Amino acid sequence: MKTVLAYDLGASSGRLVALHFSGNTLNTKEIHRFTNKPIAENNHYYWDYDHLIRELDRGLNKVDFLAESLGIDTWGVDFGLLGKNGELVAKPFSYRDTHSVPYVKQATNRIPAQKLFEQTGNEISPINTLFQLMAIQDQYPHYLTETNNILMTPNLLMHALSGSTINEFTIASTSQLVNANKTWDKDIQHSFFNQTLPFAPIEMPHQIVGSLTNHPNIQMALVPGHDTACALSALPIHTPNAIFASIGTWGLIGKEVNTPITTIEAFQKGFTNEGTSEGHYRFQKNAMGFWILQKWREEWKQQGLHFTYEQEIHALQAAQPFQTFIDPDDELFFNPTSMTEAMKTYCIKTNQQAPLTPGAYIRCFVESLALKYAYTIIQIEQITNTKTTAIHIGGGGTQNKTLCQFIANATQKIVHTGPTEASSIGNGLSQLRALGEIHSIEEGRQLVANSFGMTSYEPQDEAVWQEAIETFQKLLHT
Repeated sequence: MKTVLAYDLGASSGRLVALHFSGNTLNTKEIHRFTNKPIAENNHYYWDYDHLIRELDRGLNKVDFLAESLGIDTWGVDFGLLGKNGELVAKPFSYRDTHSVPYVKQATNRIPAQKLFEQTGNEISPINTLFQLMAIQDQYPHYLTETNNILMTPNLLMHALSGSTINEFTIASTSQLVNANKTWDKDIQHSFFNQTLPFAPIEMPHQIVGSLTNHPNIQMALVPGHDTACALSALPIHTPNAIFASIGTWGLIGKEVNTPITTIEAFQKGFTNEGTSEGHYRFQKNAMGFWILQKWREEWKQQGLHFTYEQEIHALQAAQPFQTFIDPDDELFFNPTSMTEAMKTYCIKTNQQAPLTPGAYIRCFVESLALKYAYTIIQIEQITNTKTTAIHIGGGGTQNKTLCQFIANATQKIVHTGPTEASSIGNGLSQLRALGEIHSIEEGRQLVANSFGMTSYEPQDEAVWQEAIETFQKLLHT
């Protein structure tokens, strides 16, 4: 029996999971869970780095069994600046800070947006590392002057626990600063910063890179740093041209490709290319997940309304279907002061009646999310000139059976869900490869299929959902 530890941090929570490998099967046990939210301070949003480090240590101190290694994966694009002694130069900014927004236009005036997309494969988005660094250079230039190493978030946390200074490929590939050669693009850096920035070098995952400073018997493993790359490697995909989706606070929908797709159509439709655990690419759309519903829940709780998951589903089922549609990816919903007011504003903008009850809000959200994912899958099929064979969903979204069924209905394709903790499982599979216990992504996916229950959803109500898709597409094009 081999045991590895996976720290899997999302944009709203983090967890430490132990994965026990028997040689034929894998089982998981959650050791520690904590909240993770940006903090507002001095008109900026930061990640609470000290809180994260405390929680990482708290989780590791709960480990009272023999563990071989630890790997860390997180959300994308964010990073930390380290000084010459390895200390943080400044608090790490959160991608939800809007200070980077003006720099998109500034950057694309210098390098046309399409060329920047072709060079990096990344969608042009203000949250990307490039634009965050441009904001820092303009507003806090001394930060970069004092920086000796730039580490993406999972690698920043690895440094705190082990002292390693490495950037991993999948997380670096979210930055808009990595080229098709899988290296930091010096031309882009010189274009925008007049220098080569001190990024730690990029390495591929599935390797041991040291040991934990305070737990020297536990080895530090370099795993796919981006949680979606981890999740994808844990989905038991065995058919060609399958679509994958990882649904949590964010939703990501795409398919595996060998090389980045940087056509004009891919650029115009807002797709991006990010790394996989095998050095290939996820051609995907970065989309909304449960963020909107999470914010509504917070507002309802402040009003004294608290719903269990079962009560939410009951309220959804009691609401009339297809009364209101939203584009979940509209900028109104990115980080509003009030998500309820954002909803009302959107409905006014689109000449729709705003929902009147929490159940109607929930139904509108779940229906619209399923319809937007279906719309995205149609685009993927068109751009890649392939027909989807199946949809595999991992992540917390698999627990929302109504959403999974609605996705099957909206796409009229079979949906396979599981495992729920796909990111932490993918993290653990990479460690097992680093330890020589398994030897390929195919072997890892088969191990997942042998170890975890999957649920499948057959499409239903084709005519009703086809009419809804047509209405929804008209909304998107108004």
